[in-house]
Amino acid sequence: MNNGDKVGKRIAMLRKEKKFSQEELAERLHVSAQAVSKWETGKSLPETATLPLLSTILGHSIDSILMPQELIILSACYTDGQENHEVTHFLNQFVVGNQLTFPVSEQTLPFKIHSDRLKVLLVKFETPSGVYSDYALKGDTLTIGIDSQTFMTKDGELDFIFAAYGNETAYLNVMKKMSHLQYFRWDQFQANHEVFPSLIDNEGQDYLLLIYRNAEGLHAVSCREGERIRYSPDRMSLFWYDDSSESYIIEQVDRLGFGKGMDCSWGGAMYLSLKSMGVQTSYEKIMGVSGACWKISFTPAWDYSSADALVAYDYAVPAFAAYGFQPIWADRISQKERKAEKQQVLASIRKHQLPIAINLRVAPEWGVITGYLNNGNTLLCRSYFDDETFRDLHDDPEFQASMEESKGYLYVDQWPFAMVRFGDQGPVPSDFDNLLRSLHTKVDSMSQTENRGYRMGYAALETWREGLLDEAWYRTAEDSDISRRLSVNHFCMMALTDARKCAAAYLRDSLSLPHEEQVSRQLSEMARIYETVYSRLSAFYEAMPSDETLKTSFSVRQAWSNEQRAEQAQLLEWMANLERQGDELARLVLENANNRLASDKR
Repeated sequence: MNNGDKVGKRIAMLRKEKKFSQEELAERLHVSAQAVSKWETGKSLPETATLPLLSTILGHSIDSILMPQELIILSACYTDGQENHEVTHFLNQFVVGNQLTFPVSEQTLPFKIHSDRLKVLLVKFETPSGVYSDYALKGDTLTIGIDSQTFMTKDGELDFIFAAYGNETAYLNVMKKMSHLQYFRWDQFQANHEVFPSLIDNEGQDYLLLIYRNAEGLHAVSCREGERIRYSPDRMSLFWYDDSSESYIIEQVDRLGFGKGMDCSWGGAMYLSLKSMGVQTSYEKIMGVSGACWKISFTPAWDYSSADALVAYDYAVPAFAAYGFQPIWADRISQKERKAEKQQVLASIRKHQLPIAINLRVAPEWGVITGYLNNGNTLLCRSYFDDETFRDLHDDPEFQASMEESKGYLYVDQWPFAMVRFGDQGPVPSDFDNLLRSLHTKVDSMSQTENRGYRMGYAALETWREGLLDEAWYRTAEDSDISRRLSVNHFCMMALTDARKCAAAYLRDSLSLPHEEQVSRQLSEMARIYETVYSRLSAFYEAMPSDETLKTSFSVRQAWSNEQRAEQAQLLEWMANLERQGDELARLVLENANNRLASDKR
């Protein structure tokens, strides 16, 4: 294996460790997904100017990326089971001669945890023979090398590695007790002296610390006496639960926001909710199986809502069906109905099923409800507008204190006018069945003309084009009206580019499914078309004027010229022609599938 292949393999491994798709990493680096693919296959190396940002995003030094050692720390975390500090980059500096010997103490580590709980260093590392994990308690020495073969990842239910009851000063190893409790398949463990043995002379607070492994590596969770540790619904992870606080918060739910590779707020919210339930999927797959990757809608009124995935067509039904769930909607319910619905929301959160809702904060975009305080009187959330709040109030002591109580989530400001919860889960369709449903959704949604005042499919593209080319309107309109239309235009182009990015990724992933030769050719041609569409849309979107342009321009008319609007109108016409080719190929795939089904029945 040459060095280019080694570097590519290392970048791919570190990307997957961060749970980024190639498209997500490309977005963060401001390069194309094709460039990332070429790096990972050893066809090229990252540009020198890209390396510092790549190093920051992956959490590894430039040297460890470009000069891969046989032993590399993929991830490292110093934790007491509640507070966590990533020390991956720091620990990699101590790998010498493919060996790491590291005494775990708060004198050797860059972070201190101010608690009396047991503390542990968790590491995940790669050697030529595979990927492994190991741990060392504070006061012990972690020693690993290229011959180390400790804990490998575990598929299926989690596996306990270490369990202790006590505190940093004195504790008892309770692994034997945990092995016994596993037999009963409890949903939770309460930390008390009835269930776990406690030292007679321990005068301090007792804590239950559990270290376990799952498909992602090693993890640690702890709770104080009287609190509980619960399984996630899929029994693949554990989380702390304090049932005496009248609050319930699901931790470590990622932030949402535009410009982070998930520019469809409904798709991003759906991804976070499925991820919290332990469903293995990706944003691009959700957009694909739902059919939202084919979405085009536009209103002659030029409104931001045109970009909403569900504003004119129901992509939610196929999305939930693709994962075997029944959706439960609370759409524009009355004041009297809210009390009962809130109890259902709280019950969903306790099952780690994040309700997906619109208009939680600031503006009507989709987000997720992540927990509650004060017996449900305060709801917590992730929305697409959180980053601005965190940035503006970064130095506000009162805000920082509230973030400690809410585990870093913002409050829900208003009752959402539409919300969907996850109902019972039944059989999950095959990937090929989901693909066929998605292609049917494409053909159907593109052939529609209007719903609720929004143009759809080709009618939407034509309405958009006509608005761009209406020079009489631009000559007489106020600058403020043109500025608003420019902003709406940029937002809708962002949504369209994101959707076709997902279409290309979903088709590319579908090529690995077992197909007949004819279907494979048709899907390959579709994938080529949508990679072309995404590439051109992306290039145009990156260069087009936006709200930011106005800050450096003399006027909005200067920032958004007749020529620029005409160029975009021509782009939309070009896209419509390729969409029709995509429709025809989708029909052929569906026809072949139906013929095959009819033949099998005979």
